[in-house]
Amino acid sequence: MTQPRIEAMAMTGATTIVAAMATDTWSAARKGAAKLFCRGLHRQAHIEVQLDANAALVVQARDADRARGALTGLWQLELEGFLTRHPDAAEELGTLIAQIQAGLPEAQQQWVQHNTARDHSLLNAVQHGTQHNYYIDSPDSRPPIGLVSDERDS
Repeated sequence: MTQPRIEAMAMTGATTIVAAMATDTWSAARKGAAKLFCRGLHRQAHIEVQLDANAALVVQARDADRARGALTGLWQLELEGFLTRHPDAAEELGTLIAQIQAGLPEAQQQWVQHNTARDHSLLNAVQHGTQHNYYIDSPDSRPPIGLVSDERDS
């Protein structure tokens, strides 16, 4: 399994698991996520405690969506590490993702992504997929040698 594939699958899994926190689907999502991590028995107990603590944060938060957003990165890292150690678990994670998504309230089956590019920057974004970007500088777009100034040299 390639690293970009691991990262994409981990992001989808993290978003889905965190979306289920504080919903009627949480019990089944928690059970499925804990079962997924059972390949490392010493990690399963840690994961169960972490899932419970994170779900409690979402329940207690004034803004549950903000709490979920903060937790998604954490779970993406957990799942990336897990899939790196156990690439054979990708299919099981895919099944878990589908089961959780099917049980989520309709409003949580949709994800919104906000992207802002400022100050002549370039922004590339993708949600639930793979994005490949290739950039080739045109020789015509570069300033002639010797005309580039660096304020630090002044």
